[in-house]
Amino acid sequence: MSMAIRQGSSSGGTGYEGRRWRLVAGEILGTSIILAVYFLLRGLRPEDIDSSVNRSLQLIRFERRLGIFEEVRLQEIFLQYDWLMTIANLVYAWGHYPVLLAIALWLVVKDPVRFRFVRNVMLVSAAVGVVTYWLWPAAPPRLMEIHGYDFGFIDTVHGETSNVHYFQPGPFVNNYAALPSFHFGWIALASAAIWVNTENRWVRAAAVAMSVVMTWAITVTGNHYFFDMIFGGVVVAASWLFVNALSQEETRAHLRRFFRVRVLTPAKVEAGTREDRPRSG
Repeated sequence: MSMAIRQGSSSGGTGYEGRRWRLVAGEILGTSIILAVYFLLRGLRPEDIDSSVNRSLQLIRFERRLGIFEEVRLQEIFLQYDWLMTIANLVYAWGHYPVLLAIALWLVVKDPVRFRFVRNVMLVSAAVGVVTYWLWPAAPPRLMEIHGYDFGFIDTVHGETSNVHYFQPGPFVNNYAALPSFHFGWIALASAAIWVNTENRWVRAAAVAMSVVMTWAITVTGNHYFFDMIFGGVVVAASWLFVNALSQEETRAHLRRFFRVRVLTPAKVEAGTREDRPRSG
């Protein structure tokens, strides 16, 4: 009898683990498909160079008024040290999507429900990003010189002298999708995801350092302005608050009442009115 109980328990545990791994696989597959759609929608945006460059010029003027247009000066400081620029290029090229994937795998295995929350934050921010890229394209600092505006930026990642290979499939590429910067925003999201899912002080410190290092790499490689990164962080933070609000039962109850009273009820009344009308003939 005891052997039968142990066998049953083992079978139940195996079944649970099987369902858990299927859930994990489903979450990863679904997220990958949706992100592929995001990158495709971003890449399909036709280039509007004049509008993109003019918008970046506006951003530069805005940063100058605030006294924060210091990206060129920071890059000039680090360009003197080849080994530091090599690190910056590697961080920009390989410290983004591979790191996001590693953290996603860790979180989805650790807690699929919490992974789903963070994933939803990313998808909401991605939707905002697609709209922004189509409506307000902006040129990154590294491309300003080729369009006749030499502020001193050097393209250290994509340029001819680059020491890294930053691979992006052709249909996904949009060189003028600089605003907002999700190179910063999504790494900040990953740092927040780590922070709220562990109490280990060293891991939390590493999560914060990850965003700090990425901010440095983005800046000294000439890929984004400070405003791009700030806007990316704001979009992600707003998306976090939005998803968190939707996850609250009280919010869902309000939405159900809204759709029941404002949407469904008028539709039913109209349908009833049509049914009550006398038929001709």
